[in-house]
Amino acid sequence: MKTRIQTAEWDAELNTDVCDPYNNADLTIRLKLGFRQINPDGGAAEGAYHDYGDPSAASRKIVRWTPGNWSSWTNDLCRGARNYWHGKFWLLNNFDDLTYTVRGKTYRPNLYCRFEVVNAHVPSIGPIDAHHVIEVVRLHRSTQWFGSHSVLYDNRDTQWAQKRTDSKGKPVMQKAHVHEVGHLLGLGHVDEGKPHCPKNGDTNAAACYGVTDFDMHSVMGAGMGLRKEFAEPWRRAAVLLTGKGSTASANDWKAELKRHYPRTPEEVAANKLVDARPARA
Repeated sequence: MKTRIQTAEWDAELNTDVCDPYNNADLTIRLKLGFRQINPDGGAAEGAYHDYGDPSAASRKIVRWTPGNWSSWTNDLCRGARNYWHGKFWLLNNFDDLTYTVRGKTYRPNLYCRFEVVNAHVPSIGPIDAHHVIEVVRLHRSTQWFGSHSVLYDNRDTQWAQKRTDSKGKPVMQKAHVHEVGHLLGLGHVDEGKPHCPKNGDTNAAACYGVTDFDMHSVMGAGMGLRKEFAEPWRRAAVLLTGKGSTASANDWKAELKRHYPRTPEEVAANKLVDARPARA
């Protein structure tokens, strides 16, 4: 059975048709992104645009998008974001729910977290069928830096860039688009809520990207590291789709970064696989 929901940020689907003794239910978040070019005024080949789209901020040199550049960049972003976030989490089912029977044996599935990015068309007029619309500038080769945010990107955001230097003097590298897609999924910066980054303060302050090396190197900091807590959008989707549990409870739909097989009632009681299953794709 497939169950679907729609939210303002993304859509989600729970698919139990794929369940068997080896495979869990699929939980897919689908993010529809629309992209809009920012080009120099008046059809010019070159021009300027302000950091963060703010007229009071510094102006940076930009160039006009070509059809080929635009198609390649938008496809690269969608593919790169999908590859980073797809298939990384398993949510452990702590409820006697979604059970199914195969050859007389009952199983309780966990949830395998999938991710899809749809490159949605943005019409010049009329309604837009996208969760988020991203404006994008193409930087001139002489432009060294551009200030962007979750819905304003530059064409280099899909490339590796050094964001910070850790306490050991090592560069902290990131592809900015996977960080920004994390925001679109509903994630905040890694240190939000800590004393040095209160949620009611400036959550874009440098400290919010991580004070310790561990936090700094995470994808919702300044690096690319993935952590269990970044499964929060899928946990929220699981609660909405099943009506079970709450993301406020650490035990409900607990996230793991490795595969967990469906379990029989005996395995649930023992909290381990009694009849160990061989590895299978």
